[in-house]
Amino acid sequence: MKKIYWLLASVVIIVMLILSFSNLIVNIQWFREVGYLTVYFTKLIAILKLMVPIFAVCFIVVHFYLKSLTKSLLTQLEGKKKRYIKVVSIVGNLILSLIISYYTASTYWYTILQFTNSVNFNDKDPIFGHDISFYIFKLPLIQSLYNVLLSLIITIIAITVVYYLVVKLKRNVTDKGNWRTNGSEVFKNFAGKQFAIVSAILMFMISGGYVLKSYNLLYSARGTVFGAGYADIRITLLFYRAIAIVSLVSAIIVFVSILRAKIKPIITVAALIFVMIICEPIVASVFQQFIVKSNEMDFEKQYISNNINATRKAFNIDKIKENEFEPKQNLSDKVLQNNTDIIENLKVNSISPVLNFYNQVQVMKNYYKFNDGDTDRYNINGKYTQVFVAPRELDYSNINTWQNMHLRYTHGYGITMSKVNSVTSEGQPDFVMKDIPTENLTDIKLDNPRIYFGEGSNEYVVVNTDIDEFDYPKAGETQTNRYEGKAGIKMNFLNKVLFSVNQGNVRILMSGDIKGDSKIILNRNIMDRVKKIAPFLSYDSDAYSVIKDGRIFWVVDAYTTSNKYPYSQPYNGFNYIRNSVKVVIDAYNGDTNFYIVDKNDPIAASYSKIFKGLFKDGDTLPKEIREHLRYPNDIFNIQCDVLGKYHVTDPTVFFTQDDLWEVSSNILSVEGKEDVNESLYLMTRLPGEKNLEMVMFEYFNMKGKQNMVSLLGARMDGENYGKLVMYKFPPQKTILSPSLLKNKILADPDISKEISLWEGKGSKVEYGDTVIIPINDSLFYLETLYLKADVQKSLPEVRKIILSDGEKIVGDETVEKALQKLFNYTNQSNRPVENNTNNNKGNVENGNSGNVSNDDISKANELYQKALDAQKAGDWSAYGEYIKQLGDILKNMKK
Repeated sequence: MKKIYWLLASVVIIVMLILSFSNLIVNIQWFREVGYLTVYFTKLIAILKLMVPIFAVCFIVVHFYLKSLTKSLLTQLEGKKKRYIKVVSIVGNLILSLIISYYTASTYWYTILQFTNSVNFNDKDPIFGHDISFYIFKLPLIQSLYNVLLSLIITIIAITVVYYLVVKLKRNVTDKGNWRTNGSEVFKNFAGKQFAIVSAILMFMISGGYVLKSYNLLYSARGTVFGAGYADIRITLLFYRAIAIVSLVSAIIVFVSILRAKIKPIITVAALIFVMIICEPIVASVFQQFIVKSNEMDFEKQYISNNINATRKAFNIDKIKENEFEPKQNLSDKVLQNNTDIIENLKVNSISPVLNFYNQVQVMKNYYKFNDGDTDRYNINGKYTQVFVAPRELDYSNINTWQNMHLRYTHGYGITMSKVNSVTSEGQPDFVMKDIPTENLTDIKLDNPRIYFGEGSNEYVVVNTDIDEFDYPKAGETQTNRYEGKAGIKMNFLNKVLFSVNQGNVRILMSGDIKGDSKIILNRNIMDRVKKIAPFLSYDSDAYSVIKDGRIFWVVDAYTTSNKYPYSQPYNGFNYIRNSVKVVIDAYNGDTNFYIVDKNDPIAASYSKIFKGLFKDGDTLPKEIREHLRYPNDIFNIQCDVLGKYHVTDPTVFFTQDDLWEVSSNILSVEGKEDVNESLYLMTRLPGEKNLEMVMFEYFNMKGKQNMVSLLGARMDGENYGKLVMYKFPPQKTILSPSLLKNKILADPDISKEISLWEGKGSKVEYGDTVIIPINDSLFYLETLYLKADVQKSLPEVRKIILSDGEKIVGDETVEKALQKLFNYTNQSNRPVENNTNNNKGNVENGNSGNVSNDDISKANELYQKALDAQKAGDWSAYGEYIKQLGDILKNMKK
């Protein structure tokens, strides 16, 4: 049985070694392919560099310690026993030193590199006067090494005690009358000096530990706010300093007492330290409850101010431009005529129903899928236009067989784009890019629509095999493609073996379709890709696509974070965040570039020093990408949550909590379901500005109230990228929040009657996004109502646009009609209207129809009716086919 166990253990070890080795070689090849081999080796080289000195120091210290410890014992031993003790000591020392050096190097390599590559914040903590960089880059390493050394000292003490007991037993000290005397002799002879030294070092360590605990008071959660409070500084800090001093003095007392075998001094100092440690929290708690609480505002005022300042800096909300804004609500036809570009970009559609429509009508085949849709802006045919964009990726859940998944279906195809500001006469998205192959109604060039890297590209693929790659379906036929990009690792025989082991699939080795010049493409999921290259960054949950140079690129927002910013209030595990890095990934070649766009972030600067060659200067970011950068939604939502409390800078008001905000709630359905309002990317011209721009907005109420008190905007166009601007409303004035707007809608007799009629006929009414934007010195409101048939797979259609100036409220089928009702407004610049039928139903131009046959007209009408029937039945595959046929006929009619 023992032989079988040894055999199994050997097999397991060999398999683990093979897997580890294959993983190492695959990583080396992959990092070399993507151009970041030096980044990968940064960790390996750092570990090796650290292991050598740590191993040497550890081995030497332990060697001399053991030599001193066993010196008296070895003089009493001879022959084999003496050699045995020496061999055991050396081998044990080697193993112990190797384990300690590897563990320390592999665990702390990163904090060590941060320590040696720290960058100043040029801002100091208010208690100890250290630069913030000390707490973020240096203190974590000091504390970690302290814990390692403390553990090592305790281990050495344990070894010394065990050794003493073993020697004592060997000497057969059994006489009860002479036990103390003989025990003392044994102790002094074999362990006295060693035990005295390590015990003294332990006391030094305790002293140092309380110095470190003093710094940790800056993260105290005991007081009124996060960070050191009055009791922490006046009581706890004094105790910590006293314990540190007493421990330092005790080190000398303990050292001398052990050498002299005096136990009373040791017990005395140990008892004193123990009492101080026990008393500290009791005294601090009593002081907090009975002294500080009696006049808390006066005692804590300075420390509250410390917390406010630190939190606002750490979450980058200290530079928000605040404006007092009292809405005049004097919108008129004349005002709107001067802001036609805003009116032309009013957001009448919402991403959720749009994405749903894309996935029903634009997937073309069931092996395609739109994973996400994003809001962006492009100059389309000379107009600055906001659009929804969604890349068409493969849906691997509908692809069977290994060959199809990894060799044939290798890439997604194309982008679907529709206008945010208009819908068709059926209330569906107004496409400007659609179908396969791409029908492009814009002047945006898209020459290579293939997507090998994306949000849903979770499988590896092998390209340039004997099997042609599926490209797209066309007229019942399959169009194929051969990959011509530079991504991938060549599949020679050794690599076929290597990747078979690494991927756990022998088909890679056995497949006759994979040739020597075939290439395997790994880590195609863009989030997995960036995390593998730079795992020390945090990433936004929403990547977005951009068209540049006729190709598709992805932009991923990356964050630097820390939980060590002194006095800053933690949020979800961190208390410092910056969106300092933009990652751009080529969807065809997989090129992945990291750009530092915030040069004032010390953490990003430190990363740049550690991982040389990883980051590029943000100034080199291509202009075509920079024009489409967005202020990320994740960090904006975090800042909004923090602002709810930390918009207040007066410590007295902060303490009394008389001015707490919260992100506005919104009613999401006519049944009354309520949730936090979602921030939106909207096109507007901010008060006092000249240009139309895309801004992300969020709205605030007083906590527990519905009246809107503030609006926060994040700018992202041109030189204004990253600037936050706040408009604060008079608190005594009623300003409609999203939920109040919904209440006003439901209170309107005409609108509520229409909603009731729709609901009574078995249809379901859904709300779109709530749009609230400033126009000049007023607020403008827009809400979209969707109507959805009560059948499976039915899609919402825009049925009513509701507008308000904050007082009056109207609704109609289109923005134009609603504006006419509300302001007697008619757009003089020929705004693209919502009853446009050019994209989903074919484009029929006004004018002479030419020689159009009656058969063509009849066929077009027949297909149109079939499309409507399929739409009502929820058969979106048939709907898409009828629309495509209708489009072909209309094109012929146009010719």
